[in-house]
Amino acid sequence: MTLLRKSDRPLLIAHPRPDGDAIGSTLALRLALVAVGKHPLVACVDPLPANLAYLPGADSFLQEVPEDVDIDLVVAIDMSDLKRTGGIYRESWRERYPLLVIDHHETNAAFGDVNLILPHAAATAMPMTDVIVGLGVAAQDEIATCLLVGLLTDTRGLRTETTTPEVLRAVGELIESGGDYHGVMQRTLDFVPYRTMRAWGVALDRLRLEDSMAWTTLSRSLKEELQIDDHYDLDLGNLLSRVAEAQVTAAFIEMRDGTIKVSMRSRPGYNVATVADALGGGGHKAAAGCTVDGPLETAVNRVLNLLREVVREPVDPVTSVP
Repeated sequence: MTLLRKSDRPLLIAHPRPDGDAIGSTLALRLALVAVGKHPLVACVDPLPANLAYLPGADSFLQEVPEDVDIDLVVAIDMSDLKRTGGIYRESWRERYPLLVIDHHETNAAFGDVNLILPHAAATAMPMTDVIVGLGVAAQDEIATCLLVGLLTDTRGLRTETTTPEVLRAVGELIESGGDYHGVMQRTLDFVPYRTMRAWGVALDRLRLEDSMAWTTLSRSLKEELQIDDHYDLDLGNLLSRVAEAQVTAAFIEMRDGTIKVSMRSRPGYNVATVADALGGGGHKAAAGCTVDGPLETAVNRVLNLLREVVREPVDPVTSVP
């Protein structure tokens, strides 16, 4: 908290292909800092998806940070390593500005000068709430709505294993404090653009199931046909996690540079974070991701071989879903 109190012009960075937790937590902190008289900047290398663009302050995001930017602190939000800034963070800043990390990923290696990492928290919105209250700002109204976005999206509408009594109490308190619960559900979780729906249809048509493992692929050519840009987060990982027969799922999306974005999910008792970590990515036991080199078929075979080991050796067979 000391770094934020001393700072006047902090730069808050959200990760590429931003999700609700990254954007909600970043905008909540921005509102709190403005409330105490500071002048924060917010940045994300990719544009915000339509289901997050309505949030207060969403139009203030920079996709490029000027070379002569006037800042005195960098805050990395909801990311497990510096690569996740998407190139916004500059090495020349390392000796000039302190780096504060606020995150909840289990694979975070504490890469900041100061690290607030709660690896068992359901979302970065949880430690972010503590930060905001620590600044002397009430987590209410617009701030509460932003934090609700983080909690509700990262728990898939309060349906994940991380939805603890503490999370339910936090959601209740945010609603009581003026957070727009129904608005978040309708405008974020239940807001699926037409192009996304079409891409889901194509991806589901390519869905495969092998024993307890399900996966699908979306090639670069199919993305171009569907007019899907690289920054467009299709949320395929969460969609595939519903396959009843699968303990582990994976979505493989080919990027325009030839790399493959991999989103993995698992049921209780299975750990996909180990696979993501081994491939240079990160995340949690039940939800993790990485980017690997192509071509697509090679990447699929490489990742599936590792996931087969996960299926064969569950970390907690007692709690796994039959």
